[in-house]
Order: sequence, then structure tokens, then C-alpha cells
Amino acid sequence: MKNYKYLIIGGGTTAGYAAAEFVEQNIGQGELCIISAETILPMNRPPLSKEYLKDKSNDDELLINDKQFYMNNGIEVMLKTTAKEVKFAEKKVVVDSGEELGYKKLLIATGSSVIHPGLENENLDNVFYLRNVVHSDKIREAAANAKNVVIIGGGYIGTETAAILKEMGLQVSMVIPEDKLLAKFATPEIGEFFRNLFREKGVDLYFNEEAKGFAGRGKVEKVEMRSGRDLPADLVVVGAGVKPNVSLFKDSNLNINKGIVVDEYCQTNIPDVFAAGDVVEFPDVVFDTIRHVEHWENAFEQGKHAARVMTENFERYNFLPFFFSDVFEYGYEFFGDSSGAKTVLYRGDVKSADFSAWWFDENRLLAAFIMSSRPEEEGKMAREWIQMKTPLDTDKFEDPDVKLDALVLNR
Repeated sequence: MKNYKYLIIGGGTTAGYAAAEFVEQNIGQGELCIISAETILPMNRPPLSKEYLKDKSNDDELLINDKQFYMNNGIEVMLKTTAKEVKFAEKKVVVDSGEELGYKKLLIATGSSVIHPGLENENLDNVFYLRNVVHSDKIREAAANAKNVVIIGGGYIGTETAAILKEMGLQVSMVIPEDKLLAKFATPEIGEFFRNLFREKGVDLYFNEEAKGFAGRGKVEKVEMRSGRDLPADLVVVGAGVKPNVSLFKDSNLNINKGIVVDEYCQTNIPDVFAAGDVVEFPDVVFDTIRHVEHWENAFEQGKHAARVMTENFERYNFLPFFFSDVFEYGYEFFGDSSGAKTVLYRGDVKSADFSAWWFDENRLLAAFIMSSRPEEEGKMAREWIQMKTPLDTDKFEDPDVKLDALVLNR
């Protein structure tokens, strides 16, 4: 049986950045092994619904660390390998070949998988869910011979995919259960901006509609909606969200709620077992709550944090919820958590692409949405103000003549 000082289950973003951090922490040759069901080395997922979906020649940008990195640092990566059982008491992982791997410390980075909402005939050809590089490759191949595309869902994966496929010259329709795009955080004003943008680009939007299923002879030909409306489709991409990959541990003593429960040091309830990324829920020290995050920023930051803790560099995980996206020629960033806000204020022109939105509870900033056209300092200040709970002058906040640093109270 092979034994490793550090063993990672999962071969996605978290594992890739954890490996890089382990090397920064000067682990020895042969001390780390990564068990990965993926076909390629640990990669960044955001390009899969962006530039990589349009052009596979961008595939070098996917890899977090190249093959030489793992070879030079004596890190074993077992691709196309699935963990079948974890014997926590014995500190062993059994993989699909039957081989047992021993560990001193284990990092669970199994990530998340797409939610299948139970749509009728979802097994028809050219109905896709986008989560890994194989999915992205298949969508691109199908798009080459497609005309009518339907995107199910109006979240950030749905909007990114719709924008890219429209840029590739296809007729794109979106079926959106909510009354606006990006409904998880969008105010009516933000929703109106994106609705106008997508319609101006030629995307057909169907709000307050739900897909019932698909019809076709072997390959999808139309999307059937609960309202009775049918949409022609020879390519469908479903973006119904993701769920933590915890099934491997369902019969274990691992503490699992929405995800694997960890403390601020990425430690689980089992000694020498750590977890990070999409698969966990963790203490949010900024908002004093328990949080489950399914975005790239947390996946890579928490992977690095876990590696530092596992190499005896103890520090609390202090993560501000953050994500970014790009649709057509526009990008945006979102910081914080808007759920407890009482007021939303804007800087810039909310009817154009040059604006930012700021969510407040009294004079405390909780969240900010910032278009890429805005001054760079807005993103920097948003992160600082939310984390530091800086009191701000909301009466003057929307005044374009008042500079950001002049909005801080009690200087």
C-alpha cells in the first residue's frame, strides 16, 4: 500500500491551488497525492462557460499548474480515478481499482455536481449540463451544427453561456423561472439593464417560465414549457445550479449538513481530515454566519488556506463572498451578501453599463455590484468597507461629486 503525508480527494480548482500552496510550504517529494476523476490536471472552471467554450485553443489557460509542476515537485496525480471508500479510522482511501492509499492528513475537495431538475426526456442527444471540460467540448461540437439554442436558467452560468453561444452566431433563447436575470442578487434596476442588454444582442428572453421537458426523435428538437409554449431547439444547456458532492461520505461519521461542516481552519469533526471548496459549509467571520459558497474565488482561496493549515500554519479563514462574470463585452464583480440589506444605492448611470450598486443596513455596507467600467478603487473600497464594517455616509453616497474616501464617517 502506498502511503502519503498528504492526500487530496478531488481534482478541481481547490486541489490545484492546494497543491501549489503545499509546494510553497516546502513539502517533500512524494508527500502529496491527488485522486482525480477528471481527465485533465486540476483546472480553473470559469473559462468553461466563457472563452474556452468558444475556442478550445484557449485550453492552456485552464490548467492551474502544468504537468511539469507536478513532476518537478514529486506530486502524484491519479487521473480518471475515483475514491470509492474512505476508512477514516484506518486513514485509508480505497479507489475504484481496489487499491488502498494511506494518508496522515486528508483534504476532501470533491466539489459539486450539477442539479438535474427532473426534466422529461433529458437524456435526448444535445441536452447538456455544463460542469467540466468534457461538457464544454461537447457543447462546442454540437453548436457547430446547431441553429436554435435554448438555455434553461438565468443565473451566471446561464447568462455566460447564452452570451458566448450568441457570439458564435446561434439563435439563443433563455427560459427563466424568475422575473429577471441574475435573480439571486439583481435589483429591478440591475435586472432591467441585463434584460435590455440581452435583448439588444438578439437573445429571446422568456421570464416567469419553467421548462417541463424536451421532445425529439433521438435528438432534442424542442423545449416544452409548463405554460404550454414550445421552443424549437437543436441544442439545450441546463443551468439549474449545483450541489455538494458528499455521497461518498453519507454512511460515515463525517458531519454533513448542506455540505461538509468545517471550522475556520477547514477542519472537519474527524481528526486529520480537512475539507475545502464547493463541498463545504464554513464559518463566515465577516457576517457571523455559516456559509456555503459555490464560486471559483472561494474554491481556490480555501484550497490554499487548507494547505497552509495542514502544514501547521494555523490561521482563521477570513473570506468575503465574491464572484465575477463576463457577458458580451461587459464584466462585473459582486462582493458580500445583500440578503440583510434595507437600502440599495447607486453610483454612476444605472441605465448604462457604467454603474455600481451598493447594499446597506443603516450605514453599514453589506454588498456591492460593480460593473467593469467603474473606477478600480470601487472594488478595492467595497472589499475593505464590507470586511471592516466601516460606517459610511449614505446621504451623500450617490453624489458623483463626492469622492469615495469622503464617504467614511467618524474619521
